[in-house]
Amino acid sequence: MADDVKSKKDTFRERVAARYPSMDMDNEDEYYGNMGLLLDEFEGYEDNSRKMRESMSKSPVFAEMIVAARGQEDFDPIVWMVQNKGLDLQSLADDPDYAQKLADAHNSYLEKLAKQDEIEKQMAENMPASVQAVRSKAAEMGLSDEQAEEVIGSLYKIMDDLIVGKIDPAYFEMIAKGMNYNSAVETAREEGVAAGLSTKVEDKLRDISGKRERSSGRQSPVQERKPVRKFQNPFVAESYDD
Repeated sequence: MADDVKSKKDTFRERVAARYPSMDMDNEDEYYGNMGLLLDEFEGYEDNSRKMRESMSKSPVFAEMIVAARGQEDFDPIVWMVQNKGLDLQSLADDPDYAQKLADAHNSYLEKLAKQDEIEKQMAENMPASVQAVRSKAAEMGLSDEQAEEVIGSLYKIMDDLIVGKIDPAYFEMIAKGMNYNSAVETAREEGVAAGLSTKVEDKLRDISGKRERSSGRQSPVQERKPVRKFQNPFVAESYDD
């Protein structure tokens, strides 16, 4: 019956609920946050697919090899090249220029391997402290575990994009606003301190001026001058005679 046919909206929500079983579908922030991450993931796949198609269009041999590799768990590109393109490995080995290219490529691989080992070592050392710091900051900000994970996911997305030369204007705007906010807070704090100090100075001067006016209004007989009392100026380190 027509009434039993699910709407596209219901079908979509069921698929989302199956993908994120712990998500509260009625929580809009959580729902749209996960949808944003899902869209980011899709756009990443889409971008990689586009780059793959461009590479295949530039190299027909590479395109053939990719097609041949589909569905073959033990696919060997070297064997495929020998079988299908007549690759002569012995001739390549006897070619000094090509042999040097292979040696340089191997050295490059070893350098990358060494860097990877160093990166993994630093990650193992830094990650525990970073995780604890992030958890503490999330608790301080009142964020739930899901919200904290969403923020961390966004950080990794930024990192992945930067590696391939992508800068999302939305993330740029977010960081720029955060930097301006911190600057505004610091400026306001400095202005507040300055204003407070100015007010204290004016009040002190007004108080001193009032005391002097009241003193000058009284007529007293001239008396023998007594030793001068030292008055401590609150604004300078030195003392002067009052």
